[in-house]
Formats: sequence, C-alpha cells, structure tokens
Amino acid sequence: MTPSAGSELRRATLPNGMSVAYQTKAELDQFYGDIFEKQVYTSHGIVLADGDTVFDVGANIGLFTVFVDHRVRGARVLAFEPAPPLFEILAANTLWCRGEVLLFDCGLGDREGAAELTFYPATSGMSTFHADPGEEREALRALFHNQAAAGAPGFEEVLRSEARLLDQRLRAETYTRPVRTLSGVVAEVGVERIDLLKIDVEKSEAEVLAGIAERDWPKVRQIVAEVHDLGGRPAAIAADLGSRGFAVTVEQEALYRGTDRYNLYARREA
Repeated sequence: MTPSAGSELRRATLPNGMSVAYQTKAELDQFYGDIFEKQVYTSHGIVLADGDTVFDVGANIGLFTVFVDHRVRGARVLAFEPAPPLFEILAANTLWCRGEVLLFDCGLGDREGAAELTFYPATSGMSTFHADPGEEREALRALFHNQAAAGAPGFEEVLRSEARLLDQRLRAETYTRPVRTLSGVVAEVGVERIDLLKIDVEKSEAEVLAGIAERDWPKVRQIVAEVHDLGGRPAAIAADLGSRGFAVTVEQEALYRGTDRYNLYARREA
C-alpha cells in the first residue's frame, strides 16, 4: 500500500517498488544508489541489528531512515532535517516505516539556538548552515566532471552547459531554523544508546559532535559521517574518536575527488 500523505508532492517509484516523494529526480536516483544499492552507510564494518536506535542527522528526504526501518526489525530512528521543503518530504516518505520514527524539524549543533540555513532547491544535499557559494560551486563542478569521466549518461552535455547549470543548481533560499544539541534531544526523549549516528550535514559535522555531552559518549556505538576537510578536520575528528575508543576509517569516494568531502566510519572497539 502506498502512503497517501503529501500526495501533492512529486513522486517516483524506486526499483524496490516503493513510491516516494522527492525534491529532485537526480538526487533521488543518487540517494537510492548510495543507500540501497551500494549501502555506503553500512560498509567498513558498520552493522545494523534488530532493535537498534539510529540517529539520522541530515535526513534530507528520508531514504536512509526508510532503509534502516526495512533493513532490521524494531528499529527506533530519530531523524533531523531543518529545511522545511525537505522536512515535508521526509514526513511523507517515513510513512513507509513500520518501526518507531521520531521526526525533528531542526538542525543539530554545539548549542541550542537558531541559525540561518541556506537551502538549494535544485541541489538539496548541499544545503548548509555555513554557506560559501564559491566553495559549493567548485564542489559541484568537480562532481560534474567526475561523473562525466566515469561515463555517466548525459554528462558530456552537462559540461557543455556547465556555467548555466551551476547557476541553476545553486539558486538559494534562506530560512532561520532552530538548532538543538544531540545531548539535549537524548535527555528529552530518553535515549539509552545510539547504535548508529549518521551525520550528513554540510560543514556542520564538527558542531554536531561537539553537541554530545561527555556523559552521553559511552552511549554511541557507531558513527558514519561526511566530513569536510576544513583545516584538517577529518584527521582531527578521527583522532578525537580514536581517543574515545573508536576504530576509525576515512576515505574519499571517486565521485568526490577534487572536493573537500570525505566519509568517516567509526566503530567502538570491544
């Protein structure tokens, strides 16, 4: 049965048969490939088990939350998405979920408050509390060229219209959105463990981690995060997690070569 809420939203049927709402079709295809086919968030020793509690920070349209819910039984997912257009889609798509899903229309950071979010409707995955139009443009240009070099269909034409498409993809809207700390939510909801903390927030990952109080670090078992190489951040975060008893792997996917984006995987050692 197809969920009916948000029926006015654009929808597409995924290869697994789910009819989901989406912001842009290109991103939907990329998210599905990364999450359901490549399973990038559950590689490098990251595992999910029945009854796990997962924090999906930067949930976007909710495909990772849906993946967790269908991968294991009895999962409890707390999903955070501050961009209002994406939160509406997240709410619609998580109607697919069978377990407990708690939705938070806010960002996570190192303190409670509010911040200005730059939302890119045509490139929602780059939406950020730390907008830098030049950096975003260079990152998107690198993605175009990497996909063309990999032989992705249509990207030769994309490169011929690169400047116009970059302008189009980076047209921005701004919203003032609430920001909470992870430990504030843990205390409010009564979270006793975090089996997987997934962080995909453009350039805010260090603030999300800084919002974990010392008392709550023992609750965190695994972390998967996109980390931006701003002043050596990947090495700094890896060292801090290592000091907390995590085994850490940092890598850069071929798609993101030439950008500052890296994937970090951390598992608490026995």
